[in-house]
Amino acid sequence: MATGALRRFRLAYDLSELFRRYFINTLFDSTFVVLGIVSATVVVNDTPVEVVLGALAAACIAIGISTGVSVYEAERLEAEIRIAKIERAMLTDLGQTDLHRSLQLYRTLVSLVNFAAPLLVFGVTSLPLFLNLLFRSPDLRVAAEISVTLAVALVFGAGFALGRIAGANPLRQGLRMTIAALATFLLLVLLQTVFL
Repeated sequence: MATGALRRFRLAYDLSELFRRYFINTLFDSTFVVLGIVSATVVVNDTPVEVVLGALAAACIAIGISTGVSVYEAERLEAEIRIAKIERAMLTDLGQTDLHRSLQLYRTLVSLVNFAAPLLVFGVTSLPLFLNLLFRSPDLRVAAEISVTLAVALVFGAGFALGRIAGANPLRQGLRMTIAALATFLLLVLLQTVFL
């Protein structure tokens, strides 16, 4: 895409929308799934760390692929509808225009953002578990608790960033998201205690 077309793309699309609507949403979904998996590790002490890491990796990759593909297809369909309306109004084919290429670039970026968010969550939350796997330190339960703390910190950071973007109180927004994450974790631990 030429420099002029790239500039028009940046003017036509609010790239912070990618962060607000897609990255944050998928990050929350991924983090809450991670909390569900790690809560079992906190409750059940003899879970092999390899099983926990495998479950985290599988869940985050599945979420990334699922959201990446579904958003790509949804955006492709929306772009086709939008272009068809414009083509009918203008009585011309827009197949190889800057508009067509910019819509392709946008849906590719949206798809990649959705795929990247769960991988970031996995990379951050699995670190203490990898340390346990490699060095047997910290203890698995402590590693799981650190993983939960990192997951909650991700949620707080995302909420804080959303608050700043929205012009709201970022600390309040971050704390609201943190309370939701902690409440979810406590509920999951309670459920794990009952059923395991």
